Amino acid sequence: MWVHRVALKKMNPITKEQLIGALQWRYATKVFDPTKTIPAETWAALEQALLLSPSSYGLQPYRFLVLTDKAVREKLMPHAWNQRQVPDSSHFVVFMAKDDVTEADVDHFIGLIAEERGVTPESLSAYRGMM
Repeated sequence: MWVHRVALKKMNPITKEQLIGALQWRYATKVFDPTKTIPAETWAALEQALLLSPSSYGLQPYRFLVLTDKAVREKLMPHAWNQRQVPDSSHFVVFMAKDDVTEADVDHFIGLIAEERGVTPESLSAYRGMM
């Protein structure tokens, strides 16, 4: 079970138009310039967005593996239909999902919630039962 805790600061909400505009802007990148990298501040924001991604019940049964080593990414290229984007990108994100969530995972998650809220795990039994 993987749970990430992040400190959130108050942010100004974006408008519906800004959200829709950002989603409509997206596109698939065909070629990366291998001499450029994502700036650290931008990557930090992207990484935080990954960590804050929603999941059912908050269990987050997935992990993100970020590969920045070009040699490792070169070795992956044959397994990615020889796409140059893999080694040419500055950051390559591998999404790893658990294919089964066990009772132990749920118990661990309930324990973390109980600790965070200062309550007993037993007080969260109805929530645990739903999961």
